Amino acid sequence: MARFDAIILGYGPVGAMAAGLLAGRGWQVAVIDRMADVYPLPRAVRFDGEVMRMFQELGIADEINAQCTPILGAEFVDANNKRLEGFDLLADLTDASGWSISSMFHQPLMERTLRTRVEAFDGVTTYISHEAGTPVQTDEGVRIDLTPVEGGASFSLEADYLIAADGASSPVRKALGFELVSLGYDCDWIVVDVLLKRDVPGLSAIAQQICDPDRIVTYVPVVGMRRRWEFRLNPGEVKEAMTNDATIWEMLKPWVGPDDAVIERAAGYQFHAAIADQWRDRRIFLAGDAAHQTPPFLGEGMCTGLRDVVNLVWKLDMVKRGLADDHLLETYQTERAPHALDLIDFAVETGKLMDQIAEAHVTGDWPTSYAAAYGGDRGYPHLHGGVLALQENDPSDGVTGFQGAQASVRMNGAELARLDDLAQANFHIISTQDLSPQIKDGHKAFLDFIGAKFFVLETEARVTPELDALLAKYDAIIVRPDRYVFGVVDGNTSLEDQLTKLQSHFRT
Repeated sequence: MARFDAIILGYGPVGAMAAGLLAGRGWQVAVIDRMADVYPLPRAVRFDGEVMRMFQELGIADEINAQCTPILGAEFVDANNKRLEGFDLLADLTDASGWSISSMFHQPLMERTLRTRVEAFDGVTTYISHEAGTPVQTDEGVRIDLTPVEGGASFSLEADYLIAADGASSPVRKALGFELVSLGYDCDWIVVDVLLKRDVPGLSAIAQQICDPDRIVTYVPVVGMRRRWEFRLNPGEVKEAMTNDATIWEMLKPWVGPDDAVIERAAGYQFHAAIADQWRDRRIFLAGDAAHQTPPFLGEGMCTGLRDVVNLVWKLDMVKRGLADDHLLETYQTERAPHALDLIDFAVETGKLMDQIAEAHVTGDWPTSYAAAYGGDRGYPHLHGGVLALQENDPSDGVTGFQGAQASVRMNGAELARLDDLAQANFHIISTQDLSPQIKDGHKAFLDFIGAKFFVLETEARVTPELDALLAKYDAIIVRPDRYVFGVVDGNTSLEDQLTKLQSHFRT
C-alpha cells in the first residue's frame, strides 16, 4: 500500500493549491479526482492580490498574471441603468499585495497552468479518473480506497493527513457527520457565459448588479472577449426549463444576440450561503466549498477556499517538522471560519440589497443607504484570535490579522526582488533598523528553530511604497508564513513581548 504525507481529495483550484504548497515544502502528496481533466468551462472568474501571492509562492504568478485582466470597477444600477453605488479602478492599480486589487481570469486556463506547476514537483502523485471511497482514520493516519473510473481493481492509499477539497456536496463532510449550516440565502439563478464574436457597442466595461424588477441580473466582463450574465429566476420559473437556447437568447436580448456572441455555457444553479459546523476530525480537514459556500456577488468563493489551504498548509508543516504540537491545527477553523463567514455575510447583504432595490421600483421604498453594496463600509475582514498577538476580544490595530504588505525591495545592493520571494513562506520580521540586539538568547534560539528571517528595510531599500506607512508607524512587523501579520512592535508593545506570545504556539 502506497504511503504519503498527505492525500488531497479533489483536484480543483483548492486541491491543486494545497498539493503545490505542501509539495513545495517537501511533502509527498497524493491527489485524487474522479474527472480525467480540468473542468472545461469557467466557474470562478475573479481573484484578488492575496491569491496572486499564493501563485507567487509556487513560482507562477507572472505566468498567471499574463492571463488576467484587471477589473476596472463595479456598480449597482437601477432598471434605467442609473448608477446607485459603485467604484472605478485604474487598470494598473495595485494594492498592498503588490499585485492588482482584483483580476479577471479564465478558470480552465488558470487550472492547467496550476496543475502543470503542481505536477512538476517530484513529491506529487496524481490519481485522476479515480473514485474515492470513505476515508478511514487510524492512530497512524488515514486510509482511503480508490477505484479506477474506467474499471479495474480497487486499491488503497495511506497518509498522515487528508484534505477534503471535494466540493459543495462533499462526501467526506457527509461521512464525518458534519452539519452544513444554512445562512439564509438560497436562490435559483441561470449563469450564462458567452464568447463575443466582435466588439459590441454599449456593453459596460465594468461589472454591474442590475436591479431590475422584471429580472435581477449580474453582468461581468471577464477576460478577453468573454462575458458572463447571471439571471435571477422569478417565482414560478424552474431552472431546468430556462437553459434552452431560445430562452437564453431572449434573456440576453438587451445586450447581445446570436450575431454578436456564442454561448459557451448556460447552467442553472441554486446560489447558497452555508458553512460547515466542523472543519476537522483528527487527521481529516475540510477546505473550499466542502467547508463553506457563498453567493458569487463578490467573486470570493474560490478565493476563500484558497485562503483555507494556505492557512492550513503552514500549520501542518510545522507539526510534521516537530516545531509545534497538534494544538496548532485547532487554530485552522478558529481563524478561517469567522473570516469566511464575514465574506459570506458580505455577499448575502449584497444579494439582499439587489432584491430591495428591485422591489423599490414597484413600492417606492428605496434604501436610505447603499452601504451594503460590495461590503460597503463594513471593511475587509481580518483574522480574529488563533496565532496572533491580538486575541478575539482585543481591539484591532488595523494591521494584526490582516495580510502584510509586499514591497519590491533591494537588499544589500542586490537585484530588485519581491519581499515574498525573499521570505519564502517563513515567519519574518520587518523593521527599519537592526533589532537583533534587543532579542534575548532564548528568543533568538526560538526564531532560529522556526526558521524566521529578518529584513531591515531602510528607505533606500524599499523601491515600492507599500510598506512605507507601516514602517513609519511601527518599529517592526512580524509576519506569518501565510503572509498575515502576527503582530507589530511600537511604543506600547516590545519585540520581546510579541516573541513571547508567538513562542507560546510552538514547541521549544
